[in-house]
Amino acid sequence: MKKIGMILMILLLCTAFSGCSEIGKLVRDVNNPDNPLSGKNTDERIIMCLEEEYPEHDFVIVESYNKENDSGKFQDENGIEFTVHGLVYDNTYHFGCRNDYLKVLLESQDYLKEVSDIAEEYGFSVDYSEETIGIEGNENEDNSDSIDRIFEMVQKILNSVDTPQIMYPKEAGSFSTGKINYYSIPCWGQLTCLYHIQGHAAVMTFRFGDENINEETIRKNITDALKQVESNIENDKSDE
Repeated sequence: MKKIGMILMILLLCTAFSGCSEIGKLVRDVNNPDNPLSGKNTDERIIMCLEEEYPEHDFVIVESYNKENDSGKFQDENGIEFTVHGLVYDNTYHFGCRNDYLKVLLESQDYLKEVSDIAEEYGFSVDYSEETIGIEGNENEDNSDSIDRIFEMVQKILNSVDTPQIMYPKEAGSFSTGKINYYSIPCWGQLTCLYHIQGHAAVMTFRFGDENINEETIRKNITDALKQVESNIENDKSDE
């Protein structure tokens, strides 16, 4: 028995340090100083994600993240408190969560009233939840000005409030073993616009505080969505 145990131990050690073992790789990655998740607890990981997402701000813990409640409380350097929740993963390679920091800032500026007033001006309605905000409207009688009308409305909404710089994750929700990926997503960070045309819906999304957003990007987003709907309508006609 001792001999068998010794053989098994030798095999285990050889496997762990051979460089081919998944266990060995995991052990190395847990303690790898090049892994930004290494050596950090959940609260430290949250702060790391927040400060990468909002590079103009610093954050501290108010109430440590509680896994049972899926909630932790944090604050910025100005004492503005908000919650972090929606934890996706918290392991060697992956970490993901949602935060209410942007939402708190928008609420302080009466954003829902602002967006509702602007949307109503252009014949759109507003729908929102704890995490998302959307506007929805129908094709006008003369569809020729749709692009300009939606563009003008979206521009007003995005500029109706002050927002911090936000670095959105490139691969949110995309995880693969061995590839390190960590992020936090802001609630109310995205404005979704639905525009109904002849039984089809053009779907457009725009993000607050995105450094890549500009007039050209907004107009292209709208144009591409409407062209796709027009193509779908034409395909429906050809199938009849």
